[in-house]
Amino acid sequence: MHGGISVPRDVNGNELVYVDDKVLPDGAIEIKVTHRQNAHMPARLQNRRIKSQDEQTHYTDDEACDLPAGTRLDVRVQMPEDSIWNRKQVLVSDPQQEHSATSAVNK
Repeated sequence: MHGGISVPRDVNGNELVYVDDKVLPDGAIEIKVTHRQNAHMPARLQNRRIKSQDEQTHYTDDEACDLPAGTRLDVRVQMPEDSIWNRKQVLVSDPQQEHSATSAVNK
């Protein structure tokens, strides 16, 4: 999955969050998202996201956060050979092959 995650960016192409991903032993994917301040940028271009409207507090760099409103993570994964997705792809590409496999199991 390395390199398979695209994170939200601002209009200048700066990433808005850090992503820490891990594939667990059972195959599940754990994704942690934290705020990215971009402190190396001039102050007017830094990612100063408001955490609480009432108190006017901002996220600090690397603080756990949700994705900014209106954004998403794109995650590309490799499905296991026996996944439902891959089995359906076999059926779509060659219906006869799926029929043969089903017949062999039912004998």
